[in-house]
Amino acid sequence: MYETIILNVENRVATITLNRPKSGNAFIPKSYEEIRQALDTCAQNDEVGSIVLTGAGKHFSAGGDIQRFKRLIETKEYLIKGSILEAGKMALAVRRCPKPVIAMINGAAAGAGAGLALACDFRIMEPKSKLAMSFINMGLSGDTCTMFSCLRLLGTAKAMELMMTGDLITGEEALQIGLATILTKQDQLEQETYAYAQKMANRPLYAIARQKEILLEFFYSNMDVYTKREAECMVECSHTADFEEAVNAFLEKRPPQFIGK
Repeated sequence: MYETIILNVENRVATITLNRPKSGNAFIPKSYEEIRQALDTCAQNDEVGSIVLTGAGKHFSAGGDIQRFKRLIETKEYLIKGSILEAGKMALAVRRCPKPVIAMINGAAAGAGAGLALACDFRIMEPKSKLAMSFINMGLSGDTCTMFSCLRLLGTAKAMELMMTGDLITGEEALQIGLATILTKQDQLEQETYAYAQKMANRPLYAIARQKEILLEFFYSNMDVYTKREAECMVECSHTADFEEAVNAFLEKRPPQFIGK
């Protein structure tokens, strides 16, 4: 049914697994649509009480597909607003889901992968897990409502620090600053995540749905408007020399030399 994800339901817990492990579960346009579809399916399924989002293989998600970025630069197509909007709609679909959504962050969640994790209600990490708002390292401003979610979780000062530096955040650091809900012991990520997901699946879900509804209405009400502006900024950034340099430097395994244009 799906090309880029796997959806499985067991014991009232649905698992949506990003399933492009050879590319570090980097997103392609199809990914955004399928994740939204899976969330909608879970929302309507009375046998689902909670949802776990994770990645196949070593990593949650590397974010954008750099090979795809290279092709866009070579063909002078660059990023298009519609595709960026789809990433924002995916994050918004997580926030709109009436059931608890838990990010099980195996390995790294970078760029749009971090954005997806931050849109979730809970984030469970282990010491070797990593988060990175790494758009800036590619000469990009950010998508997937990453800055919006980060600001809601941390406040302006810390959110801008993480967005502007693109630095890696370890599991321990994420717990300290409030991005991680639970930090498990090493190699117990799956066990502890599903124990937590089972607990949430058996909570009064009607009341939880109302809580999420109120949260969306009063604290995330302008999230859809935000997605439009972030898409415009991403498109503009994709036409810059810095973006092209970042893509080439990544593929050539060397530090980028930015010029601010």
